[in-house]
Amino acid sequence: MDPGAPRTLGIGERIFVALACQLWLWVNLFSQASEFEAIAVSLVQLAAVVLIALRLRHMTSINDRWVRVVILLVVLLVAAVDLTIAGRELAGISVWFSIAKLVPVAGVLALAGVIYCFFKAPTRIMLLLYTVSFVAGMRAIALMVSAQGGSDTGNFGTLTIVEAVASMIYPLVFILKGHYTPVSGPQATIDQK
Repeated sequence: MDPGAPRTLGIGERIFVALACQLWLWVNLFSQASEFEAIAVSLVQLAAVVLIALRLRHMTSINDRWVRVVILLVVLLVAAVDLTIAGRELAGISVWFSIAKLVPVAGVLALAGVIYCFFKAPTRIMLLLYTVSFVAGMRAIALMVSAQGGSDTGNFGTLTIVEAVASMIYPLVFILKGHYTPVSGPQATIDQK
């Protein structure tokens, strides 16, 4: 077997990883009713960014590492803004401060990160990047809706259903075609652990 060729994951492992990511997506979609939940989502997103960044740092086979770093920075920005807004609202300071104007731009960039994942081989790291990018995009949309007053709840419910269905596409692709990140030479045994 060629050591540089992508190694297919077992179906059980693909289903487990895809299901875990899909549950995280759905939890974020359907349980954003309070500031506590928004803070919890932001903290988990920040932890995920740190863990994925550490993984990218150790992978020498990534050709487009900087694109992935930019995706992580966008996720970090949305999580930080979300955490700050939720924290201020929890403290009773309901102020839509100036940095929140970056939210629509960050939302578009996060959704661009989601689209980027579809053009790459469905590996575990790409599934994780997809998950955190999708959550960042959803949080940016939620922040924009709440900034506009959020009075149109019917459309928001429809938007949530569309997001829930759309979020399933990449995990399903991962289940069907998922594999380890292609590596070459002696680094293969390190990166595939």
